[in-house]
Amino acid sequence: MGATPNTVVGAHPSSSALPQVQVHLQVDPITHAFSCRYRFALSAADTTTQVLLHLNRAFTLHRVRSPHAVQQRVTIVPYASDTVRRLQIRYASRSPRARWIELTYAGTMTKGEFTDHVTVFSGHSNWLPFRPYGEYELVQYELTVQVPPDYQVRSTVPAHRPRPGQWVFRGTTSAIEPTALIARQFYQTVSTTASPITLVKTGVAFTRVDTLLLHQTEAVVAYYNRTIGREAPIKQFTIFLPGTNNAAYGLLADATVITYSTFDVTDKRDALIVAHEISHKWWAYGSFHDENGWLSEAFATYSSLLYIQAQGDEAGYQAELARLAETAAGAPPLWGFNRYKHPFPMYRRVIYNKGTGILAALHRRVGTETFLKIMAQTAAQKTSTTLGFLATVDQIAGSETNGWLLQELKR
Repeated sequence: MGATPNTVVGAHPSSSALPQVQVHLQVDPITHAFSCRYRFALSAADTTTQVLLHLNRAFTLHRVRSPHAVQQRVTIVPYASDTVRRLQIRYASRSPRARWIELTYAGTMTKGEFTDHVTVFSGHSNWLPFRPYGEYELVQYELTVQVPPDYQVRSTVPAHRPRPGQWVFRGTTSAIEPTALIARQFYQTVSTTASPITLVKTGVAFTRVDTLLLHQTEAVVAYYNRTIGREAPIKQFTIFLPGTNNAAYGLLADATVITYSTFDVTDKRDALIVAHEISHKWWAYGSFHDENGWLSEAFATYSSLLYIQAQGDEAGYQAELARLAETAAGAPPLWGFNRYKHPFPMYRRVIYNKGTGILAALHRRVGTETFLKIMAQTAAQKTSTTLGFLATVDQIAGSETNGWLLQELKR
């Protein structure tokens, strides 16, 4: 995960200041083809005169509407390590009119986003437009999904008055994360814990390993709510198990998608994945396009290590730190790291592995009580930049530790 680099530390906009997104999605679950009408409306407080939107170039763009624009342009441009279809919309300066852009496009979901029993539209499906470097820009959305009447739809929030063939979901999340899982049948179970955990599965009924996953998730959420998330605790959480064998990823809307059909938390690697992805509830605001990505990925990695340490697995904690340190040896500094000047594996070595080592060193330096206070405040503020994190360290641990941390980041 990542976040828009334009986020201001501790000052996320209210819902009235967020872009408003309306998505009308029509899906053929047999062929996994879809059509989408997507409307992006700027808030009244947004005075920009140019809007750029990126769309997966594999999709067919049928129509672009923006009634009050003075210019519209569609091009193919390089972006990250790929190319995308860019829509450039210009408005007259100081225009008092409501500004919205509506795209109509169609496509077919790719391998890894479907099986013979489910189709997945979510954060890693690359199915929604977004502003450049703003994949994780917060938006207020309404998602309407049309499917054949014998199909059901699940999302990160309950459906609003569902009826056969139409499901409506409303909420606030990042630009790319409105989620719809489409299947004829879902298996669902909910824990009875203080923070209820819901498992949603397709394909086959629950097994013993799913029960273990539910209990593990209960324990992880309870630990995080006492520690890193104590200022902004999880109230409820959902884990989706679509069985598409693509990836595991966290969503801002208190949910995680684990697509692996074979997943057993008695395996330490899988247990760490669960703890890592759940922690993205808090660690999701550092842009994955630059050095600030460590605020998402290193923080999630180290949170998972804190969990296994708290469970009494000190040996596992130390062994994993040693493994990460070995892979980070000789890597460039985290401070100012440019992922696009290096092969992709270097991104993981620096942002994930080296960043985790720096957090472990900070933990050793300040002690557990102070370290958890730093982490909890960073999480509550939705800190999105390294400078913002340094300011929190300075406030809680003092200028000397802040200076030491800066040197570690530049090492």
